Amino acid sequence: MRNIHDNSIMSVDVDQRLKQEADLVGLHININKTKGMRVNTSNMQKFRLEEMEIEDGSFVYLGSVVSESGGTEEDVASRIKKANGVFVQLYPVWRNLNISKEVKI
Repeated sequence: MRNIHDNSIMSVDVDQRLKQEADLVGLHININKTKGMRVNTSNMQKFRLEEMEIEDGSFVYLGSVVSESGGTEEDVASRIKKANGVFVQLYPVWRNLNISKEVKI
C-alpha cells in the first residue's frame, strides 16, 4: 500500500492523489458518501475532489461516533439515546400484566 501523505505537497494534491491511488486498484470514490476530518492541524482548507467539496465533521464508523475533538462525549450521548429509544419501545411489554415476569426477564 502506498503512502498518499507527503509533507511537501498541498492538501489539494493529496485529495487528487487519493483519487489516483483508488483508480489504480479499481476503486471509485463516491463523493456523496465521503467525509473528511482534520485532527490537530492549523490547515482548515476544505477537502475537494473533482471540483466538489467533501463534507467534514463527525461521522459514524463501526457504530461509534468519531468527532474532530477526539473525545467520547458524542459517542456516549449517541449510545444513551439509542438505548433510551429501545426502552421506550419495550415499555408496553414491561407494563403488560398478561406477560409473566420470567418471560420479560
